Amino acid sequence: MNKNLFLLMVGLFLMGSTVFGQTIQNSVISSTGGSSSAGNVKMDYTLGETVIETFSAGGNTLTQGFHQTNLTLVAVENVELFAEISVFPNPTSEFVNIDIPANYKLMEISMFDVTGKLLKTKANASGLVTLDVNDLATGTYYLQVINPKNKEYKTYKLIKN
Repeated sequence: MNKNLFLLMVGLFLMGSTVFGQTIQNSVISSTGGSSSAGNVKMDYTLGETVIETFSAGGNTLTQGFHQTNLTLVAVENVELFAEISVFPNPTSEFVNIDIPANYKLMEISMFDVTGKLLKTKANASGLVTLDVNDLATGTYYLQVINPKNKEYKTYKLIKN
């Protein structure tokens, strides 16, 4: 019993001493404000104003108001775009069907591997389009359906087994 209790205590000690790390970028999104620094003078502060004004002089920058200093927008996908288009079967082993309703007119279909290499393309596609995937290795692929007139597109993830 003492041995089990000892092992339990050691286990809890080791579990409690595990250190988890995280990197936090300076970013202020607040209804009040905060952040400051002394070495090399850095100050972020916001009071919730929607007006942004930035002053720069001699390598120093002062931004007033609501600001997001490290905001990076990577991608925005409209999930309603091409909602009626269906891709099936998925996962697949021999072929994939892309059903494009008549109201979409002519579309372009492109197939890419995970590295972004273009593997197949079909222009002027409409109705039920079948792509043969027998020649592809097992893995993940991406089908991109593009409206050539306005360049809107939607990407579908396809699993080949």
